[in-house]
Amino acid sequence: MADPWATPEELRLHLRLPVIDAEEAAVIIATAERTVRGDLEQTIDAVAGDVIGLVGNGRQVINLPEMPVTLVSSVTVDGTLLGTGAWRANRYGILTGRWPLDADISVVYDHGYAVIPEQVKAVCLQVAGRAWVHARSAVAAESLGDRSVTYDKERTGEALTAYELRRLARYARGPESR
Repeated sequence: MADPWATPEELRLHLRLPVIDAEEAAVIIATAERTVRGDLEQTIDAVAGDVIGLVGNGRQVINLPEMPVTLVSSVTVDGTLLGTGAWRANRYGILTGRWPLDADISVVYDHGYAVIPEQVKAVCLQVAGRAWVHARSAVAAESLGDRSVTYDKERTGEALTAYELRRLARYARGPESR
């Protein structure tokens, strides 16, 4: 598992608190990371040897779903391993070659950031900070028998704001890659 994007101490400093419950802060930070990953539809963390199955589009360009791409180890089309001269890849996940329509394409590649970008970390801390401050005041529904509590993500701060989505736009991929 990748290292957390932020530490409880960084969250404490972000919130300007004298002390913080480190275990609870770690859980909130992990939740904020999942929120950012989910909204960006990106792993963000460095992943080595990821295998992705794609379908040929009949064009010369096909997009890998994760970025930045740091290495493409192999490309297979309908079970045939292609030599490195048959395709090219760039860091933005653009794979250039001949991709027959409806062909089964398998790509083994490395992607993500070894060091989480500061913009991503800052947004993670903002989301975690909102969740820390509003967690107890965002109850949308509550039951008494067998105790059930439902929280409103908009009020807990777990939903990204339009401003945060704009800050993170360069780390997201468009729908054409999925």
